[in-house]
Amino acid sequence: MKLKRKKPKIKQVMTTCSWCGLKIKDEGPIYALGCKKRPEVDISKYESKVMPVKISTLGKTIWSIVPPADSDARREGKDFMFTLCSEDCGDQLKETLDIEKEIGELILSAEHIY
Repeated sequence: MKLKRKKPKIKQVMTTCSWCGLKIKDEGPIYALGCKKRPEVDISKYESKVMPVKISTLGKTIWSIVPPADSDARREGKDFMFTLCSEDCGDQLKETLDIEKEIGELILSAEHIY
């Protein structure tokens, strides 16, 4: 089951792979990838909710979950998390997010150039 463009419910995001869109079976393993936000980004309105993450290099949006501010995940530096069906999907998502981060850093570092 692929997630629709409209905002999915948190249960859908928790049971659907953020990368490939497959439904994660109840008896199957579930994986997660925790990410850190940029310091200047405010995601407080998404706490305990679903948050869209635009992947510019792919031209699509994937869904993440933002744990509450007082959660163990947030204390461990995981500002938002992706649910995944396999380690392979996690590796592909991580690689894509690393590329997005590099592009973002290049853009931010060029802001002072006129």
